[in-house]
Amino acid sequence: MDYLPTTKQIEYFLSVAEHMSFSKAAEECHVTQSTLSAGIAALETLLGHNLFERAGRTVRLTSLGETAIPEARKMLEHGRNITAMARSKNQPLTGTLKMGIIPTIAPYLLPQLLPNLQKQFPNLSLQLQEEQSGALVELCTKGAVDMILLAFPYEMPNLRQVEMLSEKFFLACPQDRWHKKTASIDDLEGQELLLLEEGHCLREHALAACSFRPKAKKDAFNATSLATLIQFVQHGYGITLLPEMAVNWGNIPKGINIVPFKSPAPQRQVGFAWRKSHPREKEFMLLTKAIKDLLKKAG
Repeated sequence: MDYLPTTKQIEYFLSVAEHMSFSKAAEECHVTQSTLSAGIAALETLLGHNLFERAGRTVRLTSLGETAIPEARKMLEHGRNITAMARSKNQPLTGTLKMGIIPTIAPYLLPQLLPNLQKQFPNLSLQLQEEQSGALVELCTKGAVDMILLAFPYEMPNLRQVEMLSEKFFLACPQDRWHKKTASIDDLEGQELLLLEEGHCLREHALAACSFRPKAKKDAFNATSLATLIQFVQHGYGITLLPEMAVNWGNIPKGINIVPFKSPAPQRQVGFAWRKSHPREKEFMLLTKAIKDLLKKAG
């Protein structure tokens, strides 16, 4: 009888391979470093080859370690799939669900959803992780999170995408700089358009909505968050586009005018994505519908 690696050993191996650090991997796996090291050592003994080269605090993958990563990920995913299938047979939307969410959605949508979701699905444990879109797609593709909540369009051919809502963009500008009741895209030409830094999909969606690239500035402001972007506008550095949820559920400070766009207003779509092979797909569709219903009630 062949002895096979355990799920824990595979989890330890992938975590060390991800961080190239035994201490960080132990922290991520919620075990002591000695426990993790013993698990890796047992795995290497079972395989008859080292997976890592160790030189002091430096850790490197061996050639076997490099080639083993894709298969190890598949093995871990299959184990999780079996557990998920068994759990969904008993009762949907119970146990742990790892969800990634982008920072231009999380602070506005989550407070509207979480209290009601906890009431509706009391046995569901949501583990949330906030990252930019690119990082979330990578995490979801390799199985580190179950599903992700982000804005479309975004290139992710290996994931199933389910649109949940469309939301309009609004113009945010200093109070003394805009006196019209509405705005058009043409009005933005020549204005100092403030944007989030590279990596935020909202940046690209705002630029796509404007149909032009703003002029480059030597002292250009590229904010790391919507909250910072709003502060830039309040202090008169320029104008920006804000999604509807930030306008409705964010704390827009005094000194900023929120101006609607003439029809058709620029929009972005918000929805979920998950691996096409995920065994909990029916549960994810159920959760998507539940959130849609909650948002309708919230207005």
